[in-house]
Amino acid sequence: MQSINNSITFTGSRQILRDADWVCRKVSSAFPMISPTKIYYSNPDKIVKSKKFTTFLWKKSIQLQDDRKDRYFLKSPFKFLSEILYSVKAHKVGNCSEFVSLAEMIAKINGAKNCYRVSMVDLDKTSKLDHTVLLVTKNPIKSKVINSKESIIIDPWLGISGQSDKVFTRYKNEFKKMLKLSDDTSIGFKINKSLELDNREIDVLKSIHPELIFTKKDKSQGFMRFG
Repeated sequence: MQSINNSITFTGSRQILRDADWVCRKVSSAFPMISPTKIYYSNPDKIVKSKKFTTFLWKKSIQLQDDRKDRYFLKSPFKFLSEILYSVKAHKVGNCSEFVSLAEMIAKINGAKNCYRVSMVDLDKTSKLDHTVLLVTKNPIKSKVINSKESIIIDPWLGISGQSDKVFTRYKNEFKKMLKLSDDTSIGFKINKSLELDNREIDVLKSIHPELIFTKKDKSQGFMRFG
């Protein structure tokens, strides 16, 4: 296990947090979609009372499962991402995994080098928590399991981002039930397979999705400072 000791107080930290928030919000604005799991935990009463809505949500869940099966065996990160883009555009459905993959794509389009899709785990119980987020760090991560409160979390599924320690607090206060957390949960991360995109593939994504690139209007310098 590795503890990352890079403080978030390095130059331009406020700008970095704004950039992280921009990425978080951009996922939802650029790729509007239904999240069956989030709706279920956010509005259980509505699902129980409305048979029509329940049927609709069930169909969306099945569609998401089918889409995931279609890309399960894809070895190319670019093809895998292309299938996710197709899924969220054509079927407008996704859960935290799809949200985070899109966030990683946007971050990398804008120069982020050290960003990782990670599964949340309970470090004390060494068990996986059913949630995936994007972790952005100043230095590369060399361990598969990370105990870090000094990095940035981008969680587009819940619509939040910020320093890890502050996001942890929000998880336990605002999203405890949704994430199935207990008071003694010690949150850590386990790295998932990264979207290793080369420069040519990133250029292709930029040409297809110019709206995902930071502009002067956004008052952002991107994530180059993390490299």
